[in-house]
Amino acid sequence: MSTFSDFNELYDPLVLPINGKQYTIPPVSFDAGVKINGIVDGAEKLGDEEFFRLILGDVFEQMLTDKVPSAAITRAAQTALADFKYGRGMAETMWKTGGDPKAVESLAPKPNRAARRSKGTAAANKTP
Repeated sequence: MSTFSDFNELYDPLVLPINGKQYTIPPVSFDAGVKINGIVDGAEKLGDEEFFRLILGDVFEQMLTDKVPSAAITRAAQTALADFKYGRGMAETMWKTGGDPKAVESLAPKPNRAARRSKGTAAANKTP
């Protein structure tokens, strides 16, 4: 007997409200994740529509059918990307702010004390 719960019992789906409708964004597939990571890292170039289809899955088609405004689709895609790459906290910030740099920066991990110290050489730190 396994002590692990099924992934679907643990996964908290990303649900975005647009024009009074709840759009449940599916988890990113492995193949889509590989492509998305290539895009983010600059290794691959995709058009907007292909990117939206990768990150939003079948929901992208629903949004087009529902005539969701382009700005809302873009924000949904940015939010889904933030959720995939950085977690739910970053996704919530992206959804609320549209990617405002100050809001995003506030969630970025802060370096620990040792990492903030000077990276000077040992010779420079010695007392004469």
